Amino acid sequence: MAADYTDLLALMGDVLRAVDRQTEENKRNIDDLGNRFEAIFNRFAEATSDGFSRMEKKIDGVKQEVAGVKQEVTSVKEEVAGLRTDVQQIDQRLARVEANQATQADMLHRLEVLESIVLRKAS
Repeated sequence: MAADYTDLLALMGDVLRAVDRQTEENKRNIDDLGNRFEAIFNRFAEATSDGFSRMEKKIDGVKQEVAGVKQEVTSVKEEVAGLRTDVQQIDQRLARVEANQATQADMLHRLEVLESIVLRKAS
């Protein structure tokens, strides 16, 4: 008597169909995961690019501020140099005035002495 493998063959057919269905479902799940991953990656890449763009703009702003400050520092240095020159000139004038005061005091004293001599002779 020949063995009846009909039930076994039917069961194997059911298993193969179930494996095929699971394989198709797995493929769909993998495709879905791939699409989700790609979407997440694209959002991340866009956010990173936007972040770099914002940072570049901030860096440009800081560079402009630094250039302005450098300009101000140069201007202040020039002003300080001018003030130093003015102070030197004032110091020189003051020294001349002080020297003149001593000379003027001496001249005034001499004139007073001369005046007293003239007044004594006149009287």
